[in-house]
Formats: sequence, structure tokens, C-alpha cells
Amino acid sequence: MNLRLHVFFGQLLWIVSVLNGKTVEGIPGYGRNLIIKSLPAIEDFQSNVYEVIMEPYLYGLGGPISSSDRAEKQFDLTRDPRSIGLRAIAYLKADQDSGVTGELVFRQVVPNGPVVIEGNVTGLTAGLHGLHIHQSGAVKENCQDIGPHFIAYYGRHGGPRDNIRHVGDLGNIKAEEEILNVKIIDHLISLAGPRSIVGRSIAISKSEDDYGRSSTEDSALTGTSGPAIACGVIGYLN
Repeated sequence: MNLRLHVFFGQLLWIVSVLNGKTVEGIPGYGRNLIIKSLPAIEDFQSNVYEVIMEPYLYGLGGPISSSDRAEKQFDLTRDPRSIGLRAIAYLKADQDSGVTGELVFRQVVPNGPVVIEGNVTGLTAGLHGLHIHQSGAVKENCQDIGPHFIAYYGRHGGPRDNIRHVGDLGNIKAEEEILNVKIIDHLISLAGPRSIVGRSIAISKSEDDYGRSSTEDSALTGTSGPAIACGVIGYLN
């Protein structure tokens, strides 16, 4: 009972301090924004989804401006834009003897904003190859234990611009030369919150992703893109 009272009065003190705009020391999370994002309903498939998270400490959006409104923030325009926000990295290692390696950097400037993926991949055969975030980050000597595509709220495979897709469905990358430069912008994955890909793995598939268009069970699950030929664990750079 005493524990419940302590929790109650702690929450009450936090609410009062926020309403009064005063700084109260020792309250975890004070000074960070509460992020609420709405994902629209999809007819005959799912209702509205609402995500509520607290802004991570690692978002470096600049300090507060000289104002009584503690919620106001500004960007330091003198900083390198690549240093703002959350960043993560994945070092791709070859599965079996595929010879495919690479390095991909993920950047998200604002909470729940789009994630930019940039990097390079070497050793791919010419053509299209599926790119997916997988549920597990268990990358060992191969890519056999990384699990299915990262689903979160969505239960059917699709393309990156489809309304219905796995969160981890990033589409295809096209190899034409020995070194492939990658740049992808995705609005569904995140580096924080319920759709965070950090700690999971990213994998390149042997074949082209058909975005679930083939009307087969395998297409609805993986896009018939075949096994992973390279994968890596996604970890924070901050």
C-alpha cells in the first residue's frame, strides 16, 4: 500500500510541475516530449493504431530556447545534419559462401519521422534483391536464426509503399556493379518506440521481392524472395 502511495504522489507531483512549468529534480523523464502517433485504419483489415512513447534521450535536437515554454525547441543550424537525431548501423556479413558484405547506416532526425538508410553493399549478383528487417538479431555464423520479417502490427507481406505490409518490408535493391550504393527513405520503420528496428537484423535476399503479388502462401509471407544471403544486427551509433 505504501508503494502505491509513493507512486501516486510521485505522479501527482510530476503533473503539477508540468502544469506550472517548473523543474523538479529527480523525476525520470522530465523535460522530454510525449510522442503520440496515429496509424490510420485499413478497411476490413485493422482499426486505428495509436502509439504513445516518450522522446528518447538520444535525440539531439538542440537545447531549449529562451522562453518560458519548456516545450519549445530549436535546431542548431551550425551542426552537421548527420549528427542530429538517432543513428544506427548494421555491418552485413555473408551467409554461407555468398560473398556479400556491406555497411548500412540508419538515421532518424525526429521521433517517429522517416528513417534514411544509406551505405554500400558488395558482392551481389546483378538484378533485384529483397531487403528486409527481421524479427531477431541472432546473427551467428549465418543468417538462419534471424526469424521472420519484423511484423509489428501488420500481418501480410507487401511493398514499401503499400498500405498493408510488414514493418520490415523495405522492397528491393538493384545491383548493377560490384559495389552498390544504397539510399532508402522509409516512413514506417523507426529507431525508437514500438516499431524500433534496433536490436533486430537486416537481411538481403537471394531473389527479387514480388511484394506479395503472386497469390501464394510464400509470397504472402516473404515475397518469394528466397533465403538471406547477407545479414547484420542493427545497433545504435549514438
